[in-house]
Amino acid sequence: MSNKENLEEIIKGIQENKILEAFDKYYHDDVIMFEKGDSTNRVGKAANRKAEEGFVNNATIHEAKVLKLLVDGDNTAYEMLMDFTYGGNRITKTQWAIQQWKDGKVIKEEFY
Repeated sequence: MSNKENLEEIIKGIQENKILEAFDKYYHDDVIMFEKGDSTNRVGKAANRKAEEGFVNNATIHEAKVLKLLVDGDNTAYEMLMDFTYGGNRITKTQWAIQQWKDGKVIKEEFY
């Protein structure tokens, strides 16, 4: 499968509340993830899965809509409008996620 097809599967996982399943399948063992330029505690698959579990266990996603999707070789990005409840608070926000791919898996992901 192409990086675009794999990214579409990750997005589908978010939309269907199967974030951890998508993470396990499409993220590299050496993945580094950045939240607003900070990768503290987000180096390697185990640390990142723990962070993802923290979100999944505390969030209910009401809507996850892709506004833009860009693909250029081993680099992909999407802008998503998310409506979710986290810790009892309803949140609606737009976020960019930018991925770098290696061997068909996400090796680096940044959120803005």
